[in-house]
Amino acid sequence: MFRGRKDQRLVRKYEGPVEVLKKVGNTSYRVALPTWMKIYLVIDVSNLKPYHQDTEDLQRNIVTRPIIDLSQKKNKDVEEIMAERVRRGRRPTRRIHKYLVKWKNLPVEETSWEQVEDLEAWKRKIEDFKLRQLMGTSTI
Repeated sequence: MFRGRKDQRLVRKYEGPVEVLKKVGNTSYRVALPTWMKIYLVIDVSNLKPYHQDTEDLQRNIVTRPIIDLSQKKNKDVEEIMAERVRRGRRPTRRIHKYLVKWKNLPVEETSWEQVEDLEAWKRKIEDFKLRQLMGTSTI
């Protein structure tokens, strides 16, 4: 159910229980998923397993695990752009621009490389960074 993520070790293999809404085709089911799960609602039967409730200890049936959201960038705010790197893409003409971002209210250890597409809301910070780079490398 979670194929395609960068780090499979941090993702639980199964999430649930979820409600099966209806059978779609021979091997697929439409399920009701939580809104934070941004995957298609039709799941192949190989990615589902039956839920068995614990009848001896009813407290074990209550899901208390916190939801792990690996994409918490929406809650972060850019403090400073520290560096830029450009890598080649799969095609020779494709360039991938990434910026080293220092996040507000987070330690330096949380500094991360982010793609320019993920920093659309902070275009002004990118422009300021590029201006600082030009001023620092000028030959005046």
